[in-house]
Amino acid sequence: MTLFHLMHNRAATALMELCARAGRVLPDVRGRGRMALALSSMLMKAGANPVVEGRMASGHRMRLDCRVPSHCWAFFSGRYDDDKIAVLLSLLRPGGIALDVGANIGFYTVLLAIRAKAIGSRVVAVEPVASNAEWLRYNLALNGCMGVAEVLELALGNKLGEAEIVLAEDFLAGGVVGNATIGSRFYGPQFSRATVQLDTLDRIWRSKPRIDIIKLDIEGYETDFLEGGRETIAAHRPVLLIEVNPWHPSALDRGIHSETAIPSLLPERYFFAEVRSNDIVQIHNLSECGWIDIMAIPEERRQEIEFIRRPS
Repeated sequence: MTLFHLMHNRAATALMELCARAGRVLPDVRGRGRMALALSSMLMKAGANPVVEGRMASGHRMRLDCRVPSHCWAFFSGRYDDDKIAVLLSLLRPGGIALDVGANIGFYTVLLAIRAKAIGSRVVAVEPVASNAEWLRYNLALNGCMGVAEVLELALGNKLGEAEIVLAEDFLAGGVVGNATIGSRFYGPQFSRATVQLDTLDRIWRSKPRIDIIKLDIEGYETDFLEGGRETIAAHRPVLLIEVNPWHPSALDRGIHSETAIPSLLPERYFFAEVRSNDIVQIHNLSECGWIDIMAIPEERRQEIEFIRRPS
């Protein structure tokens, strides 16, 4: 690479970082996400480095890959599921564990670890994709949180063994990190695959500390995790944040109907709710939800949920 090209690439990178800093203070207007994607794509074509470190709105830092749309939006906005994370942070108690299943590069894990460090708790992050797990550890270290966090490089399901995992759309777009799912016939030969270790929550969590909260986002295999963790969840009765996507290819491929399967796999006396911008709204029928993240909350913690509701 010539000196001219090196200087050109550095200028494009600096401009992208400048635009991102400006974007974090702009109002949340319609089309802002599309503008961020278009701008970052243009600057990366001009030579900007897609791998960046950005300061998020909560004050922590994250290494991101702007070839991945969700990372690009986080870099330009400084935000990622802030309302949902805030609720989980309020429900982590001293001495308890926050379990992040499908941790990816740590959007949830890092903030949970910062909170855990402050109140005397711990975080366990589960991430089977090697490149994601590497970035997850980097982001934890970047924020001084490795001392309160453990990263398990495996997948949690309903059996012990190995599984083929598909490196999904984010990787196909050129990213080195991103979403992945256990193999499905819906993903063609253009998608790379890897073999990962598969275990169950019930087997790995024997005689371990109390789990207060679980964030669960494993691309259509959430019901497998719940099936493999029924004893542990019944014993610890954590609050769960679960991605529900009835149209995910992995769920469709196996004939899983999440709106009926999820309630049947949880212990008695749990209710469901959705985190919205100004409130936590109870849901009585998951079939009405569509593709959202839902909270599964034990009845004995209902008062905590009422306490953290915000006025509209």
